[in-house]
Amino acid sequence: MTKIPYITGFNAYLKTRHISARAHDEYLNSLHDFLDYLVEHDQLFKSTLDTHSIHDVDVLEYKSFLEHKLRLSPSTINKVLSNLNIYFKYLFANKLIDDLPTLNINSLKVPLQDNFPVEIFLNLDDYLTNQNLHVYPRLLMLIISKGFHYQTALSDGFYQTFTSLKFSSRQRQFLQEYHDFIEPWQSYWNTKNLFLSRNKGAKSPLLSTAALHRDLKKDSEKLDLELTPKKLYTTFILILLSKREPTDDDLAIIDQLSASSLLYYRRLLRETDFEI
Repeated sequence: MTKIPYITGFNAYLKTRHISARAHDEYLNSLHDFLDYLVEHDQLFKSTLDTHSIHDVDVLEYKSFLEHKLRLSPSTINKVLSNLNIYFKYLFANKLIDDLPTLNINSLKVPLQDNFPVEIFLNLDDYLTNQNLHVYPRLLMLIISKGFHYQTALSDGFYQTFTSLKFSSRQRQFLQEYHDFIEPWQSYWNTKNLFLSRNKGAKSPLLSTAALHRDLKKDSEKLDLELTPKKLYTTFILILLSKREPTDDDLAIIDQLSASSLLYYRRLLRETDFEI
């Protein structure tokens, strides 16, 4: 791991920003990765470790490396660039470099809000009672709307929690349709789990993630919406965080998120200019 030039002063500067220990580590990790890249690709920097030899073309090439070789997400790359920019601004302000190599480096475009199936949760009951859609995707939408992660929805024994929840009249209407669909499979597999395989030769009675994705893909094509489990859950959380007057139930769901998850979703909210 390449030593960060002027690390003592930069660490002291970061402390004045009153950031968390996690954020502090993110800055240093971004710098270590960038400098390791330079050592491998720039002989001059490798021999001198002189920050004066770092130019905007180096940052631009590194950005391209992150995007095309490592295939990192735009939001991750933008965060790395932001971390590098803070470091170089510190060096420039203290006359430790002559030019700012991140000055003309643009951020990547983050996926737009229209990639999020917002209308699913704004008009949930209409989608739940749409019999042109498969039962499992609709059940997943309902469970996510109650604040549960999609992995929890697919887990063994979740039905015990699910049956204790409260539902609207139209949601109960859908659940009756779901009950008619699932009852034969629950009898076949001798289980009350919610998502069950329709393959009688399956090794496990639980529906596989791949099978759920197939059902979601078919409905995605019907609705022209992206209905992956991750995108549905992310959309729901962003909707909650966008509300100006969240309900007690909304706040309870948000409070259940881990600190790192909440940080991720709040950052995504800002980067996508998400609004409802």
